[in-house]
Amino acid sequence: MGLETDLAKLVDEQSAGPGIKCLLYKSANNPTVAVHGSILAGTSAEPSGKLGLSELTTRLLIRGTRKLGAVKIADLLESVGAAVSFRNSQDSIIFQARMTSPWTKRVLGVVADCLTRPALSPRDIEREREGLLTDIRLRDDDTTRRGMRELQRLVYPPGHPYRKDRFGTAETVKDLERSDVKDYFENVISQAPTLVAFAGQFKKDEVVSWAARTFGTRNERKINSKRDTGSNSASKSVKREIVMPHKTQADILIGGVACSRTEPDYEPLNLLNVILGELGFMGRLGQRVRDKEGLAYSCTSFVNAGSFGGSWTALAGVNPRNVAKALVLMKEEIERVRQELVEEQELADAKQNQLGSALMELESTEGIARTSHNLAHFDLGLDYFVKRRQLFSKITREDLMSMGKKYLDSSRLSTVIVGPPLKG
Repeated sequence: MGLETDLAKLVDEQSAGPGIKCLLYKSANNPTVAVHGSILAGTSAEPSGKLGLSELTTRLLIRGTRKLGAVKIADLLESVGAAVSFRNSQDSIIFQARMTSPWTKRVLGVVADCLTRPALSPRDIEREREGLLTDIRLRDDDTTRRGMRELQRLVYPPGHPYRKDRFGTAETVKDLERSDVKDYFENVISQAPTLVAFAGQFKKDEVVSWAARTFGTRNERKINSKRDTGSNSASKSVKREIVMPHKTQADILIGGVACSRTEPDYEPLNLLNVILGELGFMGRLGQRVRDKEGLAYSCTSFVNAGSFGGSWTALAGVNPRNVAKALVLMKEEIERVRQELVEEQELADAKQNQLGSALMELESTEGIARTSHNLAHFDLGLDYFVKRRQLFSKITREDLMSMGKKYLDSSRLSTVIVGPPLKG
């Protein structure tokens, strides 16, 4: 056992006002403070036709406030060895901070200013727009990211929030106006529910008061993974080839719709994926396609599970001459977990892998803040790791085969191949 089993006893949950929850883990032995928070206003909350708006607005938060310029913010943080960041995701805008405890008040003051009084100046908007357009060009010229973007479109039905790429497109980003940014900040970000976790050496009443002053009154809506996001069933299997003549490597992506993070299927599906694409060195896929046959530079798989659904993806980077052979072998390994029970030792190793990962995550204040935040974000409960140990004891090889039959059916998995023209 360890900290993960005692998390519910060690982390206090307090409300800082309507729509604002704080998670507090105090450690007198660690003179640092880590903050991991989220505002329920990510890409999923963007207005129709405004792709990239959440990403652009999030990037502007650190560009300066009505009181502090970007250079001043950087100086304030660097002078005390602190770090602050803001990141847009599908479900939320994430903010993080790290500092030594004597400078908690100063750093939290900077975070509050960025989150409540950003300058959003025309010059900063144009500068960040150009940066985002550059990142879009880089994304579209990267075989893996280009493939992932296309696979998202194939896996998720029209209208699903996860079908959108958080960067948007060059066309939509160019069309964004300053009024769009201001409206999104004032009417979405400033009103959305907020969750913030603290870990380390701090005074509980001070950080809860900071959260109350900073975020005021927020909407008290909860994430509803059952909301209407279009059909939750993947369409028929589709194969798509994207030719990038100037590339020397090809990427193979196979994927389909999965479950949300809160559904009962998540844990057995995740264990199956650990065996298929992670355990050891890239799991069964890596052992077969990369190590044994030497057909890929890398070959792995992963589950992306959010609040409104999820997806499963297998990914391989190969020499263009090896695409056909590697694709066949990947499909064989995927089909094998649907038709044959995994080994008892594989299942035991996968369970231990996930239990050990949780322990490793909780070794730092940042990990504790992030973990407690995520458990609360998905409403899993701070005692989740205790419940998961009990759940793991009941998950069988038959359960994993059932997940394979349900989610890895070749008639529901789509394939995207990105790279130079295929050889013979």
